[in-house]
Amino acid sequence: MRRRRHAESGTSTLEVVGVTPLVVIVIMLLAQVALSLYAITTAQTAVRQAARADSQGSGNPVQVLNDSLPGWLEVAPSDVQLFGPGHGVRARFDVPDLVPFFDLTFTRESVMP
Repeated sequence: MRRRRHAESGTSTLEVVGVTPLVVIVIMLLAQVALSLYAITTAQTAVRQAARADSQGSGNPVQVLNDSLPGWLEVAPSDVQLFGPGHGVRARFDVPDLVPFFDLTFTRESVMP
């Protein structure tokens, strides 16, 4: 019985070492998905506020859009389009990468009467 236990010593360490990279990858993917979902919902709200500001004539829609976004999700003026009929705002966003090769770009738009 002692020989058997002695022969199996270290197997739990090998299992932990083998599983740790998988756990780290899963946690990073979950963090990337959470960041992406937060970016999408925040961007939709900001685009809606920019369209509202454009319809009321109360400010530059691009400035309102960037003021409504967190600093890591700012939009270049070339990525914002105003369209009609009505007062529409369309913007293209890039989500920062937490996981390499996970490049996410999305577009949101909103129209106010």
